[in-house]
Amino acid sequence: MFLNKFRNYFFLIPLTILCFHITAQENISGSFYKHFTGNLDTTMKITMDLFSQNGKVSGFYYYYFPEPDNEDFYHYGKTIPIQGNIYDNYIVLNEYSNLESSFKGTFDSENGITGVWEKEKKDESIPFDISENYENGSLSFTCYTKFDQRVLSVEGGNENESPKAKINLYLLHPNLTKGNPLKDTLDRIITQFLINKSELINSPELLLENITFDFFDSYYKATEGIEDLSSTASFNWGKNITMDICHNENNIVSIKVEKYAFTGGAHGISMTEFVVCDLNLRKRLELNDIFKEGARENLDALLDKKLRRLNGITPEEKLNEAGFFVDKMEATENFYINKDGIGFFYNIYHIAPYSSGTTELLVPFREIKDLFRSDHPISWIRK
Repeated sequence: MFLNKFRNYFFLIPLTILCFHITAQENISGSFYKHFTGNLDTTMKITMDLFSQNGKVSGFYYYYFPEPDNEDFYHYGKTIPIQGNIYDNYIVLNEYSNLESSFKGTFDSENGITGVWEKEKKDESIPFDISENYENGSLSFTCYTKFDQRVLSVEGGNENESPKAKINLYLLHPNLTKGNPLKDTLDRIITQFLINKSELINSPELLLENITFDFFDSYYKATEGIEDLSSTASFNWGKNITMDICHNENNIVSIKVEKYAFTGGAHGISMTEFVVCDLNLRKRLELNDIFKEGARENLDALLDKKLRRLNGITPEEKLNEAGFFVDKMEATENFYINKDGIGFFYNIYHIAPYSSGTTELLVPFREIKDLFRSDHPISWIRK
């Protein structure tokens, strides 16, 4: 009966991690990313990832319980997004789609939270206790952030109305030792995506400083010599970089890296890269590490059906006649793994025009597990 108190969701929101500020412009003490595990009631286990900035908290949780007569295998609930606030050492979290469902608890000195969960105010409260934990195949991270802006002076104008360039950077860096193959791989993937140059990150602070310098340098060069800057919108630039975690347990870590840039024109451009890491193998996972040989055709067909259903396209209609750039759907290596399944992410212009936005197709494990290799790394589903 307890399980009926939970609702199932496939949706997992991206979560920006803000933890460590490297400029003196703003104090963001109290910001953190923490991975918790613990107990919900007396029979359930719970995993909760929380992200806090200045008292505002977001995150997600999922519960799991052992199969009867088989303590080695667990059944998992769906990933449920949550949001809330911290008041001193007291925290209140609500589910996004059900604000009456809430966790209320208190932080203790051991980086744990103890409290109660209730679905509705009239329901009996269920106790929970969780502790920060990175032992169960999880990876800890340090976050580095930088916020800055430059204002172009307009003669005789109000500075608040002058053109501006703003940059917001959030870098998530794994706490791995120098020379670790996984750290080196992540460093090279992240830098290639962010600065178009594959290199090791010896100093996250210096990397953010260099990105900031290059951004403002380009801004000044682009506006140098222009006498009329009154068209403010045309000279307002913006750059954002965020890094999030979609999953961090059972030796699988899914990281999301997103960058956005606006340099005038009709709209800015966003790009997203997902990186799935196997902590056991200390490498980035590819689809061939998960799916058996010959399975890609079936996977592509499944994604094609999901895309058509999502966009109301009939089986007989060609995709390129429905506004897509492709006539055949194919699985992308830009994917993530969470407790629910595997998500395939297609950036703007990958398979569709800007007006169609990005495309994200989450495939539950139950629909694709027969396509997996016998030695696939997703340990929480039956092989």
